[in-house]
Amino acid sequence: MRTWLVWIAVLLGMLALAPARAQEAGDAASAYTIGGIAVDVAAKTPDEARRTAYTLAQRRAWPQLWARMTGTSAASAPHLSDATLESIVAGIEVQGERFSMTRYIATLGVVFDRARASGYFTGIGGALHSEPMLLLPLLHDGGARFVYERKTPWVLAWQRYSQMVSPITYILASGSAGDNILLTAYQTSRPDRPLWRNILNRFRTVDVLVAEAVLTRLYPGGPVDALFIARHGPDSTELGRFKLRAPNQAGLDAMLDAGARGIDAIYSQALQDGRLRSEPDLIAAMEPIASGAPMFDAPERVASAAAIELLVPTPDSAAWTAAEALLRSTPTVAGVTLTSLSIGGSTGVLVQYSESREMLAYQLYLKGMTLAPTSSGLLLRRREPGDPVVTAPVVAPVAPAAAAPAGTATEAPADLPATEAPR
Repeated sequence: MRTWLVWIAVLLGMLALAPARAQEAGDAASAYTIGGIAVDVAAKTPDEARRTAYTLAQRRAWPQLWARMTGTSAASAPHLSDATLESIVAGIEVQGERFSMTRYIATLGVVFDRARASGYFTGIGGALHSEPMLLLPLLHDGGARFVYERKTPWVLAWQRYSQMVSPITYILASGSAGDNILLTAYQTSRPDRPLWRNILNRFRTVDVLVAEAVLTRLYPGGPVDALFIARHGPDSTELGRFKLRAPNQAGLDAMLDAGARGIDAIYSQALQDGRLRSEPDLIAAMEPIASGAPMFDAPERVASAAAIELLVPTPDSAAWTAAEALLRSTPTVAGVTLTSLSIGGSTGVLVQYSESREMLAYQLYLKGMTLAPTSSGLLLRRREPGDPVVTAPVVAPVAPAAAAPAGTATEAPADLPATEAPR
C-alpha cells in the first residue's frame, strides 16, 4: 500500500508540473524550435530526472539552433551557462516520454524565445534569411491530391509551424475561393512561367515552395507511412526527401508536425548552400508593368508596350482560363497580368499592347470580343447585336521630307530604294 501511495504522489506531481511547462511552450508563438532531442536520465527521483533531462535538452538544442540560424557548424556555437540557457528558453515540448522511480526517457523539443535569443545572432555574417516565398502544402491521401481546396491536416501543420521562426519566410494563402482556383494540385507541377508570375505578384513573393506529403495507410486504424518531399520553383525541382511513420491515426498530427520541421530543415540547408534561388524573370513588380517597362514575354514584343486595365466577366474558373488564352493569342497583346480574381463577378486584368489602343480593340473585335465602357471601367465581353462595328485603324502616312535647296544632294534611307518614300 505504501508503494502504491508513493507512485500516486509521483504521478500527481508530474501531472501538476507538465501543464504549466506545456503552457509556456504554447505561448511562445514566435520562438525558435528545435525538436527530436532524445534524453535518457537516471536520478534519485523521477522529478529530478525530468529536470535534469530538460537541462540536458537545452544544452543540446543550443548548438543546433546556432547552426541553423548562422549557417556555421554547431561546434562553433558559443558556450552558454545553464542559467543563460534557461533565460532564453520559452518552454519544453514533450514529444514522447517514459519514466520509472529513478529514470526518465523522452523525446523533447526546446522552444527558444525569439526576442531573447535573437540577440545572439545579430551581426553574424553567416546568418541568412530568405525573401518571401509562397508555400503550397501538397497532400496525397487516398488517391486524391489537395493544396488549399480544403483544410487538410497538412495545411494545419504548416499553419502551426509558420508561427515559429525559420530562415525561410513562408507565405501561406488564406484558402479563399480565389486561392482555390489558382493554387490547385495541378498548378504545383505546371511550368507555366507567365501564370506563375501572376500568382507570385498576387502574393508579393519571389518564388514558390511545394511541401509534398504522400500518405499511405497500411490498414484501417493501423500505421500511417508518409513520404515528405521538398520542392521549389515552377519546375518543382526536388531538394530532398525523407520518410516518417505514425503508429495510428491518432499520431498523424504529430508526424505531420515533424514532417514540416524536416522540410523546413531541407529548405534552410538549401538556402545556406545557395540552391534556393528564384528565377530572375519570375520577379515582376507591378509598378514597372504599369509604366510600360518590359517584363513579360520576348523583349522585342514589349519594348514599346502600353498598358490598359480591363474587367473580364468570370462566372467560373473556366471563363477566366478561356479569357486569358484569348488575350494571350491576340497579336498585339504583349503581356497579361492578373490583378484581381473574382469568381462569380468581374476579374481585373492588366493588358500590355505593342501597337495602338485602336488596333487592340480591332484585334479583339476580330476574335468576337468588344471593349464596352461601364461605370467600373472597360469590360471585355463577347460581341452582341447592336454593338458598334470596329474597323481597322488607319495608319497616317508619313509626311514627305521638305524639298532640299537646289544643288543639295539628298540620300534615301539605306533600307529603301531612292525613288520611294517611307510608308
